[in-house]
Amino acid sequence: MIEPIAQSDVAIPRLFAYHRALEQAETAGKTSTQIRKDLSALGPLGRCRQGYAIKPLIDQLELVLGLERDWRIAIAGFGFLGLAFATFLAAREERFKVAAIFDNSPSVIGQEWQGVRVEDAVSLESALARVGAQIGVIAARLAQSGVRALLNFAPVWVRVRQPVIVRNIDLAGELSILTHRLSFAPGYTN
Repeated sequence: MIEPIAQSDVAIPRLFAYHRALEQAETAGKTSTQIRKDLSALGPLGRCRQGYAIKPLIDQLELVLGLERDWRIAIAGFGFLGLAFATFLAAREERFKVAAIFDNSPSVIGQEWQGVRVEDAVSLESALARVGAQIGVIAARLAQSGVRALLNFAPVWVRVRQPVIVRNIDLAGELSILTHRLSFAPGYTN
């Protein structure tokens, strides 16, 4: 296998989207087409006038994105957004496992979500050492009337009429930036 090359944060979410699309293409039994610009940095995986072989390309993208292994996630704040984020990961992103959940609300502490007990946020530091989470997500609930700007965390882009400003964020793509950086971090092993 070719040694992975560090990528820019701009390219990582696109590479993650390609990885997802290639996995879906492989599952469907389709052949890939050439995606030259972003994938050329991965090395000589393509064949002239034939495109890329899907399985080696998926393997190389997994290596570059740090997706050849599972990543443990800790969520701080388990209101609507925290719950939605955890549910999204469980349903769509098998490489990201929710290992710990924290909140400061007595009504939430002690509840379980898919076998993970919601712990008091004051125990965060000691609990993180116990569960071995490498990535943390802060999910805070914010409700306002008359919203003029929307931050969309769904993997589907939202388009609305003016004057509402929308920023679409693919959370799994953003997580892939973190896994990529962790994979290349000096002295990081796990």
